[in-house]
Amino acid sequence: MKQNITTDDDKIVYDAFINQDIRHACQAIRQAHSGEVEFQHLTLRFGYSGEQSVYHFDLSETMVLCLDLYSLYLAIRQAQFQMETFHPDLISNVVVPIRISALLWESGTRYLNQAIEHHAKAFKHIIPSIQLDSTAYHSDHCAELIEKLRENAFLLWIEVSTNQPDLDRIHAFKPDMIKLVVNLEDKTHREAFLPIARFLRKYRYTWVASRVANQNELNHYRLLGASYYFGYFSDIPSSVSFKAPTLE
Repeated sequence: MKQNITTDDDKIVYDAFINQDIRHACQAIRQAHSGEVEFQHLTLRFGYSGEQSVYHFDLSETMVLCLDLYSLYLAIRQAQFQMETFHPDLISNVVVPIRISALLWESGTRYLNQAIEHHAKAFKHIIPSIQLDSTAYHSDHCAELIEKLRENAFLLWIEVSTNQPDLDRIHAFKPDMIKLVVNLEDKTHREAFLPIARFLRKYRYTWVASRVANQNELNHYRLLGASYYFGYFSDIPSSVSFKAPTLE
């Protein structure tokens, strides 16, 4: 990780990593109608109160990929902690956003294979929420990778945003669920959401609403057919910290 430092912000984030200051923020994903917690959604944060997203910094591409792999590492640790602590019926499966490019990267592919080999039981509680890029649609290795994730993880999700160029191509990967990365704050955003709404209806996907700020937004997403949501104001993310691996 150290050898990948390129920008000043890379150095800031690396120092935070070395000092055990980068943590996962856990947030509940709830059923849209009952409000029952179904999954845990994990993202990287650091700072005194875990208030800063590491991805808001000016990071080099390689550092971003390293952080994605670290995020997967922490998700596996979180799953292991639950397995060792709770009754099986009380374990929440862990959703971890990750770029497909991080797993297609040689170091990422190697790490994924090792994680599946050595932590297969914990990996069965992981839900990769895949962030695709344009290269994903032209790579045979990508299709193989997604199939490997599907076989070894609890579920496979794909994230969808309004700048996705060809939604129908996502269907070829046969995700178990779609996680939206959109908002409905104003007319422009709502109009941009229409192609996604048609895509969701066309293939009858189960989907997770984006971060919900208030009851009105939640009601709107329910009417649109959301099965789950996260980020409601009552669900303040809580930090989870595990000792970082010795990545130099």
